[in-house]
Amino acid sequence: MRPHFIHNTLTSIYYLIAKDSEKARQTTLDFSRYLQNNFEAIAEEGTIPFEKELEHTKAYLAVEQACYEGRVFVEFDTPVTSFNIPPLTLQPIVENAVKHGMDPDSEPLHVSVATRDLERGVQITVEDNGPGFTPPDDEEPHFALDNVCKRLKAQCGGTLEIAARETGGARVVVFIPRESKR
Repeated sequence: MRPHFIHNTLTSIYYLIAKDSEKARQTTLDFSRYLQNNFEAIAEEGTIPFEKELEHTKAYLAVEQACYEGRVFVEFDTPVTSFNIPPLTLQPIVENAVKHGMDPDSEPLHVSVATRDLERGVQITVEDNGPGFTPPDDEEPHFALDNVCKRLKAQCGGTLEIAARETGGARVVVFIPRESKR
């Protein structure tokens, strides 16, 4: 959890209270759900149902959408949900897309999350229209994505690939082998 995210969320809620009390209440509930899911995920030792990780991701995104009203748009196309993944897999990938994709001087950020059932397993794709992905270097490694990649491999034999999109932005593809499905 980034301290800056917590601060921004609480500040947004503070200002929403006077402007739109119902939205402030909903954002407080979403933030509480995000925190609870985060604390539970940290305590997990094995894999969890994808549905639980998806719920965690949606709570995170609801908070970001409240903080960046009209600047973050999300699309979910997740017909495949009956499989397990390591906790804190999807949410950090989506958080990375928002963190690195937000640019106040450009168009709003669009993030999409999709799942597909493939012959050998399940594919999760997260795409954004932000400034794109820069390969890690020694000065700025991608700790969060490296950590997700290591846990995917160790806990379920999964993989993670990151690439720039031809139309701009970034694409992260996670593959979970069939034997990891429920």
